[in-house]
Amino acid sequence: MDFASRAARNEEVVRDVNRRIEEGAKLHGVGSAMPFHCECAQDLCLEKIDLDARTYEPILIERYLFMVVPDHVVPSVERIVETHENFVVVEKVGEAREQIDRDHPQERHSAERVRDT
Repeated sequence: MDFASRAARNEEVVRDVNRRIEEGAKLHGVGSAMPFHCECAQDLCLEKIDLDARTYEPILIERYLFMVVPDHVVPSVERIVETHENFVVVEKVGEAREQIDRDHPQERHSAERVRDT
């Protein structure tokens, strides 16, 4: 399995965990900061990013955006689009973006967004 495939799979697992945290926060009306997981490409990353669900939601709904701790950015497959105090938002580019498209065709992603709202 190449780097882009491995990274995409790891990010998908972490994104699903973070999605559940965000959904639970909304369900229970939690407005304070909570520990979300870094959505980087590292297999064994255990870093947490404290933020509230409202801040995470716009990142979550954009298929090519992920939040990572600043020193986990991989410039060959992502570019920084926002910088915050304790994390950056990266947009997948090149091979990583193509892998997301293969793993999650736009139709599937759109259907998930409609169902979740």
